[in-house]
Amino acid sequence: MIIDRYIARVILNGTLMTLMVFGALFAFMDFVRNLDAIGTHNYGAPQALLYVLLNLPQRLYQIFPSSMLVGGLLSLGSLASNSELVVMRAAGISISRIIRSTLQAGFMLVVIAVLLGEFVAPVAVSKAKSMRAQWLDQRVMLGYGQGIWSKDGNSFVHIGNVLPDIQLRDVSVYDLNQQRELVRTTHADQVQYRDDQWYMTGVVHSHISEKGILTMRNQHETWPAMVRPELFDVLVLEPDDMSASELLEYSGYLNENDLESDKYRLAFWVKVFTPLTCMGMLLLTIPLVLTSTARTGGVGQRIMVGVLIGVGFFVFNRAVNQLGIIYGLYPVLSAGLPSILVIIAAVYLAKRVR
Repeated sequence: MIIDRYIARVILNGTLMTLMVFGALFAFMDFVRNLDAIGTHNYGAPQALLYVLLNLPQRLYQIFPSSMLVGGLLSLGSLASNSELVVMRAAGISISRIIRSTLQAGFMLVVIAVLLGEFVAPVAVSKAKSMRAQWLDQRVMLGYGQGIWSKDGNSFVHIGNVLPDIQLRDVSVYDLNQQRELVRTTHADQVQYRDDQWYMTGVVHSHISEKGILTMRNQHETWPAMVRPELFDVLVLEPDDMSASELLEYSGYLNENDLESDKYRLAFWVKVFTPLTCMGMLLLTIPLVLTSTARTGGVGQRIMVGVLIGVGFFVFNRAVNQLGIIYGLYPVLSAGLPSILVIIAAVYLAKRVR
C-alpha cells in the first residue's frame, strides 16, 4: 500500500510539473502572438495577459495526454535511474502492481482533465473572446451575468448564447425612443443569420405605451441586419473549445435540421476518448522506462522520447480525424481509433517487459 501511494505521488508530481512547464511555454507563445493587437483601443499588455490566462485551461486540456506521457517518463525514469524500481522488483513487487499504481495516479489526472475540458475551459474561452471584443471596441460587450450585449442606435440587444455558424440563442432586443424610454421589447428563442438577414424563431413582441402593454407572438420572423454578423466571429466557440454536452446538444440540433454535423460529432467523440488517450499515454511509459535504454538514459533523452511520441501521436490523431471527415467514416471510429491503437501498443509492450 505504501509503495502504491509512493508511485502514484511521484507520477502525480511529475505530470503536474510537466503540465505547468508546457502551460507556461504555450502561454508565452500565445502572448507573443497577441503583441500585434496591443495598443489598439483599450487592448493593452494587461488585457493581453488576461486573455492568454483565460485561454490557458483550454491549452492545458489539449496538451494533457502529452503531458501525462512526458511526466510519466520523467517520474518513472527517475525511479529507474535511482534503482528504486529495481529494488521494488527485487522485493517481489510485480510489473502488474507497478502498472496498477501508475493507473491509479492516471485516474486522478484524468479527473482533472475532464473537469478542465467540461467545466473550466469552455467558460473561460468564451469569456476571453467576449472581453477581447470589448477591449478592441468591436461594439460587443460582455454582460455582468451570462450573455453579451450589443448596441445599434437606440436599440440594445442581449444574446444569451452564441453558437457556431452564427446561431444565437435567447435573444432580446430593447428599443428606446428619443427620450430614452423603453417602447418595445422583442424576444426570440433562436436566431440565425442567412442571406443578409436574421431569421428569428419563437418571437414575442411587447409594445409599451401609456395604454398598457400589447403582446404579439409569431413563430417565425425576419430581422434586418442590425447587428453585423462579423462582430460575433471573435465570440463563436470552435468545436474543440466546446464541452462534450454542448457538442452533443448542438450536433443533435444540426441533425434535426438536416445540416452538416460531422465535425461537431467528431469533436464530441474526441472528448469522450480523451481520458482513454491519457491513460494509454501513461501506460505506454512503463515499457519505455523499464527497457535498458530508458534506465540508462538521462532526463533530456526521456523528454525527447516523450515529445517525439507526443508530437507523432498528435499528427497521427489529427490525420485520422480529418481523413474520417473526408471519407465519411463514423466519427466514433475516426476519433477512437488512435486512442485504441495506443492502448493496444501499451498493453503489448508492457506484456513483453520482464
